[in-house]
Amino acid sequence: MANYRKVGSRARRKAARQRRLLLIVAGAAALVVLLVVLLTLPRGGQPDRAVEALAQPQAAAQSPGDESRPEDAAPAAEVPAAVEAPAAQPEPTPSPEAGENTVSFASLRAANRPSPTAPGYGLVFSHADTEEKIIAITVDDCFQAENLQQIVDKALEVGGKLTIFPIGTNAIKGKQSQILKYAWEHGFELENHTYNHSGLYRLSDEDLAKQVYLQQLALSHILGVEYQCHFLRPKGGDARRDQRMQVYAQQIGYYGIAHWSCAGSTSTPHEIAKALKPGAIYLFHTTSTNDLDKLLQFIPYAVEQGYQLVTLNEMFGYPENETKPLNGPAKDYPIPQLQPYARYYDVYKPTRYSWGVYLLQEKLIELGYMKGEPDGVYGNDCAACVKAYQKDQGLEPTGVADVALQERLFGVPTGTMTSGQ
Repeated sequence: MANYRKVGSRARRKAARQRRLLLIVAGAAALVVLLVVLLTLPRGGQPDRAVEALAQPQAAAQSPGDESRPEDAAPAAEVPAAVEAPAAQPEPTPSPEAGENTVSFASLRAANRPSPTAPGYGLVFSHADTEEKIIAITVDDCFQAENLQQIVDKALEVGGKLTIFPIGTNAIKGKQSQILKYAWEHGFELENHTYNHSGLYRLSDEDLAKQVYLQQLALSHILGVEYQCHFLRPKGGDARRDQRMQVYAQQIGYYGIAHWSCAGSTSTPHEIAKALKPGAIYLFHTTSTNDLDKLLQFIPYAVEQGYQLVTLNEMFGYPENETKPLNGPAKDYPIPQLQPYARYYDVYKPTRYSWGVYLLQEKLIELGYMKGEPDGVYGNDCAACVKAYQKDQGLEPTGVADVALQERLFGVPTGTMTSGQ
């Protein structure tokens, strides 16, 4: 029995040691599993923020409107899917509050202005020479009142201001006039797009004055003040290099002709976004088919890229358009007529159209090189007539009417002929 008890005791002790070893091993294994679980469990039971931290920068780098971005990432700018975000921009400047006057460096912005293209010619504003993140969005015609209201509201929503070029006959319509006055009262700029959208390059001096000045009087009528415009934009940018038109605009107190660097109406959303750069001037209209959707999405997109939407006056360091009390009804104001000016010849070739071409055609008709009536358009027929004149004069028949040819044709050196009434 003793031997049995002794043998049994050793067996029990051995079994006990084995059980303790198994418990230790099992405990250690459980501890390892517990540590792994604790290390991988998010603190406080919240979603894993490391995943979100990775997702956010990736979402920001995608093109606006990319449907593949994570749903929990910050939403991108609502612009058409075709718009691709340009290269990374510097930190955006905070947008001004709606209605806030942001013109704080007019003297600096005066350096943004263009120079005259030739002696006797005025300024053509197509972009600003600046590195400041400012752009000017201009809106023409204003046929659709409801669309104009949406555009104005969208700009105010992001703290921006626009420059509006209404046709005079549209400006005096009931709904349009109310919206234009509302926009002006909120810091928007109203400028001149002629009274009924006529081509100025073929009009008489008297009709030119009517087309331009009647539009300004229409604005004065709806605003209830004598309103001075600063910029003239002819129909479709027609004849912006026309000296006569530039001279008349200067004579009635305008700074120059307003052109653009990007035509939003005829550009794709991608092209509009690609053209976004400091000093850009955009042209849009109020039409539903080509402009409205693109413009309503481009306005917030430009602001999200750090750009400030300013008026043309602000962009080029000019004061706001001047006003003073009306001295009687605006319709009774006299129309200033074109005053005499020294005429400088320009270079004309096919596709050009201007008052200078009209006068050139008049002279060719007078000399028998051209038939019919002048129309101010330098087409292939006009070029053929110029070639015939050049051959008869022993000149190379290029079909281009340069300054030397016009000096010979008119018999007067450039800058010495007086035009206008």
